[in-house]
Amino acid sequence: MNLWDSLQGTISVKLTSADTAAALEAMGSAGIILRNVAMLDELTVAFEILRRHEKFLLALADRRGDTVIITGRRGIFWGWKALLHRPVLLAGMAILLILGCYLPTRIFFVRVEGNTYIPTRLILEEASACGIRFGAERRALRSERMKNALLEKIPQLQWAGINTNGCTAVISVREHPVPEKVPPEGSVSSIVALRDGVIRECTVTKGSAVCRVGQAVSKGDVLISGFTDCGTSITATRAEGEVYALTKQHISAETPKEYKKRGTKTKTRKKYSLIIGKKRINFYKDSGNLDTSCDKMYDEYVLTLPGGFALPVMLVTETWTFYESEPGLLTPEEANRILSEFSKRYLLDHMIAGEILSQQEVLHPEEGYFLLSTDYACTEMIGAERSEEIIKPDE
Repeated sequence: MNLWDSLQGTISVKLTSADTAAALEAMGSAGIILRNVAMLDELTVAFEILRRHEKFLLALADRRGDTVIITGRRGIFWGWKALLHRPVLLAGMAILLILGCYLPTRIFFVRVEGNTYIPTRLILEEASACGIRFGAERRALRSERMKNALLEKIPQLQWAGINTNGCTAVISVREHPVPEKVPPEGSVSSIVALRDGVIRECTVTKGSAVCRVGQAVSKGDVLISGFTDCGTSITATRAEGEVYALTKQHISAETPKEYKKRGTKTKTRKKYSLIIGKKRINFYKDSGNLDTSCDKMYDEYVLTLPGGFALPVMLVTETWTFYESEPGLLTPEEANRILSEFSKRYLLDHMIAGEILSQQEVLHPEEGYFLLSTDYACTEMIGAERSEEIIKPDE
C-alpha cells in the first residue's frame, strides 16, 4: 500500500457468492479496484478495496444477493478517524504541541553565580524586579537594558551578564572588592577597662602597658595607652592588645511559680496552601496564628520536572495538633535549674571572651515567684578600645 492509498484508507473485504467469478467481473465493470485478491474456497474470496469504493461494493452485492463482510480497515485515514473518538487524547496532543513550541522561548529557572558577599536571594529579588523572572522571554533577557537595570539596583555589582541554557537563565556577576576599614590617618586610641577587676594577663602588640599583672583596676581605667614616652618625644598610635582580669558579677533572675503546660491531645487539622513565585494562596479562612496549646508541622512539596529542575510552584501542608492546657507548679529544684542555666547563658553571651570560675547561688521563694541571686567569679577580657584626642598648642 502506497502513501496515497494510506491517506485515503483501505478496507479488507470477504465476499461470499454463488458465482465468485461473475461477482469479480461485475466489480471490475463497475470500476471497483481490487487488490490482494485471494480465493478462500469455491464460494468465498478475500480482497482489499479503497475506502471510496465501499458504497458501490455494498450496492452491487445487494443487487446480486452476495454477502459482504468487512474484516479490517487500514491506512492513515482510519487512524485519524479513530482519534476523533478520543477527545482527551487529542487535547493532550494539542497541549503537548503548543508547549513544545512555547516552552523553549521562556525562562522557568534562574540561577546566580559569581557572588561572594552579596546574598543570592537579594540578587534574585532585584533581577525579578528588572524582568528576569519566571516566564520571561528568552530573547529579552539578553538585552543590555536588563543588565544595566540590575547594576543600578545593586551598586555593589561591578559587572553582570545573563546567559540562557534551555529554560534556565544564569546570572553571572562580579562584585566590587570590599574596601578594608582603615582607621583615619593619625588617629590615636587606648585600651580601657570595661569593668572592675584584678589583672591576670596582659598582652601588648601596640602602645604602652599602663597596668601590670595583679593590679586592681576600675571601670574606665586606661590599661594600654596609645602614647609612648620615648624620652625626647612622645609617639602616638592606636593601642592594640588583650587584657584578661578576674572579675565578680552579680545576676538576679526570677520566674513565676505557676505556669501552663501542654496536656492531652484533642484534635488534628490539616491546612493547605499553594505558593506560586512570591504569591501564596491559602485554602483556609483563619489567620494561622498559633497559641500555646497548638503545634504546627510544616511540609513543603516542590513541583519538579524530569531531570530535577524545580519549578517555582510549591504545595505547603500544615498539620496543626491541638492540646488541652493544664496548670503546672514549679518545684524549687526545677526553678533553681532553669534560672541557673539562664543566668550562665546570659553572662557568657555578654562577655567578649572568658569563662566562669565559680558561682554562689541563693534561691529566694517569694509570693508567686522564685528569685535566684547568683555571684560569679570569672576570668574575662575587659579591654575595649577608646579613641583619644590629640590637642596641639596654638603657635
